[in-house]
Amino acid sequence: ILGLWTVTLLLLGKEVCYVDLGCFVDDDPWGGTLIRPLKVLPWSPETINIHFLLYTNENPNYFQMLQPSEPSTIEYSNFKTDRKTRFVIHGYIDKEKTVGRQTCNMFQVEQLNCICGDWKEGSQTTYTQAANNIRVMGAEVANTIKVLSVSRKLLSVPYSYCLGALGNPDLYC
Repeated sequence: ILGLWTVTLLLLGKEVCYVDLGCFVDDDPWGGTLIRPLKVLPWSPETINIHFLLYTNENPNYFQMLQPSEPSTIEYSNFKTDRKTRFVIHGYIDKEKTVGRQTCNMFQVEQLNCICGDWKEGSQTTYTQAANNIRVMGAEVANTIKVLSVSRKLLSVPYSYCLGALGNPDLYC
């Protein structure tokens, strides 16, 4: 009977939903496959402890915290609508400080907004869990772009992003 219970748990999919981000399932391709046999749901944004840190040419050595739920943090920041905006997200078991040092080099070649996504609590876990937590991080980036577009009345903003290899294994920067 224990074997039947285990097989049932592995085959039944679950779902978790977060406000402004949507729903996440643990079904194929995220779990229950030969490559990803464990079915794991991503943690909540609060548990992952996601932060967006803005660096600009005006503040290349220190960040300004952006909170999409608090548009005033964007309004009173150095975010410039006439600049490119780049999102840089650290990878598995990494932390924002590594990413922050890398961004400083970008300011030597162009004027831009650089938003570093910090999700270290969600990345410093098992690989299977982190691979699911990065999905929430990606949804938070999408939500932040939406908030920036609405709060700054932007119709179109030139964005680019770099996720750690966990988030996008084909993109290295």
